[in-house]
Amino acid sequence: MSLDPIERVGYATSLSKEDLFTIYKSMKTQRVLEDRLLKMYKGGQLSGAVYPGIGQEASMAGIGAGMGPKDIFGGTHRDLGVQIMRGVTLQEIALNFYGKKEGPSKGRDGNSHFGVLDKGTLMVVSPLPDSAPVAVGWALASKQSKSDVVTIANCGEGATATGTWHESINLAGVLKLPIVFTVQNNQFAYSSPNKTEFRTPNVADRADGYGLPSYIVDGNNIYSVIDSVYEACENARRGGGPTLLELVTFRHYGHAGHDPAEYVEEEVRSFWLERDPITRFEDSLIKEGLFTKDFFDDTEKELEETVVETLNWAKKQDDPDPSIEINEIFYTKDILGSINDEKEKKTMNYIEAINNSLDEAMEENEDVFIMGEDIGQFEGAFKATKGLYDKYGSERVIDTPISEAGFVGAAVGAALAGKLPIVELQFYDFLYPALDQLTTEAAKYYWKAGRAVPMVVRGPTGAGTRSGPFHSISPESLLSHHPGLKVVTPSNPYDAKGLLISAINDPNPVMYLEHKKLYRKPELKMDVPIGLYEVDLGKARVLLEGSDVTLIAWSGMVSVAEEASFKLKEEGISVELIDLRSIIPLDEETILKSVEKTSNLCILQEDVPFSSVASEISSIVVEKGFWSLDNPIKRVTPPNTHIPFAPVLEDAFVPNVDSVVKAIIELDT
Repeated sequence: MSLDPIERVGYATSLSKEDLFTIYKSMKTQRVLEDRLLKMYKGGQLSGAVYPGIGQEASMAGIGAGMGPKDIFGGTHRDLGVQIMRGVTLQEIALNFYGKKEGPSKGRDGNSHFGVLDKGTLMVVSPLPDSAPVAVGWALASKQSKSDVVTIANCGEGATATGTWHESINLAGVLKLPIVFTVQNNQFAYSSPNKTEFRTPNVADRADGYGLPSYIVDGNNIYSVIDSVYEACENARRGGGPTLLELVTFRHYGHAGHDPAEYVEEEVRSFWLERDPITRFEDSLIKEGLFTKDFFDDTEKELEETVVETLNWAKKQDDPDPSIEINEIFYTKDILGSINDEKEKKTMNYIEAINNSLDEAMEENEDVFIMGEDIGQFEGAFKATKGLYDKYGSERVIDTPISEAGFVGAAVGAALAGKLPIVELQFYDFLYPALDQLTTEAAKYYWKAGRAVPMVVRGPTGAGTRSGPFHSISPESLLSHHPGLKVVTPSNPYDAKGLLISAINDPNPVMYLEHKKLYRKPELKMDVPIGLYEVDLGKARVLLEGSDVTLIAWSGMVSVAEEASFKLKEEGISVELIDLRSIIPLDEETILKSVEKTSNLCILQEDVPFSSVASEISSIVVEKGFWSLDNPIKRVTPPNTHIPFAPVLEDAFVPNVDSVVKAIIELDT
């Protein structure tokens, strides 16, 4: 018998006997399952890790029971109870723990790191609370579509110290989104007690800083959790915006299976064990006369048999096939490209072509929207969004706080919800705070969870504008290193528009890099078709035909390469110039065909040389076209330093026409 009895009030009073049994069964299933998994892990029968949520069942089942049937849950690794309440089966859970082919993550991740989007649960990843910005993005899509869907962003109290959590809750508050932030305060972030995690008495106190309502809830009282989650969801559904709920609970075991939790004082443990959420629930249900102690005993026995049977079944299922891994990095595009006869044209510079493509894409498809810093009435730092705020309004041209992780992660969630988000980074140098969301969430969603993430992250790159080391990065090699991200590098207005339309229509996350030195370059103006058209991602362009040497460039270096090619022609050297257009996918066929023709290769890039795109192209050519080469491959790059500010230093850093000419003459002699 519990020392702390509970009884139904509020929304919980409307639950039927069948509803209550469903909730109870999910709690008991979680406990029986996790107890079994923990024993198997300690006995060496289970790979990976186990993060037992034993003791927190009321918080998890209560979240699931308080949500609406179409609502979306974004959780962490101790949320199996919510997964069960949302309809995820024991079979799916067991398959994932064993890393089987038919598991939710297809063996590409294990233990509780999964979600089943068709049942309303977002993918779980290890960095916490990375699903929070994704939940924010789904809530944004819900608000735009007026779908009445509310999202839950759940985490432990330790994760509320991260910038990701603060960016998420602030962004949701500013945009007044239909989302509920739940925090399961289980007293310890791994081994760190609350007093070392935050200065305020409660996690809920933090909501004051964001202008949000918050409530402290007994997380071991299933009725209190259900009521508070239900009320917060309904408030959000009515347009009331976010709420923060602190569910105070306790985990009976350590952070993970290998943690003995010796840091927990016995007095603290005893206090919470006497307030076990399942015991309290059982006592209440017996007191109401709905069930008996014998019934609960029989239920536990049945569940134990079912869990053992299911785990034994899962262990025998098929393992994943390593041969298909490389083929499931990108979602295959299955829609026709935009058709344009290109009869109507207008002379545009590079940034006008970008602005025109954004305008036409938004006009064509109401699911396309843009978000970023200062892109609304101010029209962006470089005016790429000129006129779009006035034309499409604040819900489709969204000014965000300074929170790259928050709004890039939100783009992931909005894309999963069916929107086509375009993120503008003020400078691509500011990518780093958002890199976690790009590589952990956006790049892995299709590979791990089988769901496409159609989103574009665009913004200015490159040196040569006296912008110093924090506004001049060329990030293509950094981004290309992460499977699942496409990387596009247009060099002229025609390609800028056609590649951007292709990126918007692509069902994968596309990093669209705009060299800011090209934005208003007078000699780069050209006729650009009016209306939508696409330039194929992964198809390089042979800009100049030649016979003596292949010169490869992209983005801001193409014009340098072109000028160098004309100078070399005067020296009697015939250059075949290739504009890559995109780094991922890379047009290996065009590169190798050209090298076979010329027998020489020079690669020009603005990024530093070590572990770069030039390094990778060199490796590909040596591996697949070595016998075509007459000479060693030449790379023309900056030195391996940061990008300096002083004009004399920056001019020495960025490769120029003379450095290209010199390298190729050396190659030809």
